[in-house]
Amino acid sequence: MILTIICPTYNEEKFIEQTIQSFLNQQYHSFELEILICDGMSTDKTREIVTAFSKQDNRIRLIDNPKRKTPFAFNIGLKEAKGEYIAILGAHTKYDSNYLQACYDDLIKTNSIGCSGRVITEAANNSLEAKLCESMMHSSFGVSSNSFRVMKEGYVHSVNFPVFKKQVLIDLGGYNELLIRNQDNDMNQRLLDAGYQLYCTWKTKCYYRPPSTFKKLMKYAYTNGSWNAISFFINKKSMRLHHFIPFLFVTTLIVFLIVGIAEYFINHTIYFLFALATIIALHLLIGIIASLATKGGNPLVKAILLPFIFLGFHFNYGWGTLKTFITKSYK
Repeated sequence: MILTIICPTYNEEKFIEQTIQSFLNQQYHSFELEILICDGMSTDKTREIVTAFSKQDNRIRLIDNPKRKTPFAFNIGLKEAKGEYIAILGAHTKYDSNYLQACYDDLIKTNSIGCSGRVITEAANNSLEAKLCESMMHSSFGVSSNSFRVMKEGYVHSVNFPVFKKQVLIDLGGYNELLIRNQDNDMNQRLLDAGYQLYCTWKTKCYYRPPSTFKKLMKYAYTNGSWNAISFFINKKSMRLHHFIPFLFVTTLIVFLIVGIAEYFINHTIYFLFALATIIALHLLIGIIASLATKGGNPLVKAILLPFIFLGFHFNYGWGTLKTFITKSYK
């Protein structure tokens, strides 16, 4: 029996060697391993690095993904995979040596169709900026308690970096290629709707690298928020309430600002502007408390900086959703 890793890539020269090495370091006994690197025609040294690995180990194959985007890579991988089981793994992530075997074992044990390990957020480098991004993305307040980054062990509504039984994904028509992001949420929901179970095991883990700069973090937030709106248009059930809390937050701020300005010029009162300031102050206060609950780093530095990072992240995330709901387009 074969298990096939499907890993989409595009210009991943900084990470791909370490990622492939973590694939090759897997310890397993229930299957043979195949590794498909589905590359979106990278313009850096990614393809060169993968080709060098493939010449040394015939388990590795470089597969072209001319359309570049992630769902196309997944579907190409599903067609090319020789395995009865597949693992959808990311190039920005390191995996424990027992990751595949543990996920496979608990998939069988729990009678699930998909199983993933615990996801640990790990800074891309040791800079203060990267460490603060790590703390933000590892906080339940930052990313919600329903995020895969803070998911508990047990049956879950979604799995990231999972092992799946391949044929079921094929029977469901593969990944939705309209969804450049959130295609995993869409697939997870379709699996649940079809009566299958998903499981997260803490018997193994992987290390996910979040954006390493504030600029990249805010762009990540805006893009994810935007794609939540698009995903809602395409498959409403794949989106849950926690995906839209930043949208409600930003909408409230904008409404209070507009009404507050009108109130000031008409009635010469500032009740709504005061309420607006109170909401922002409350968000910052909760951010301070949440920052002190995060591990590592200087508590004082985190208490000063993280609340504003939380606020910026949530605003950009919600603004991305709101703007896309209004324009019904993604740019």
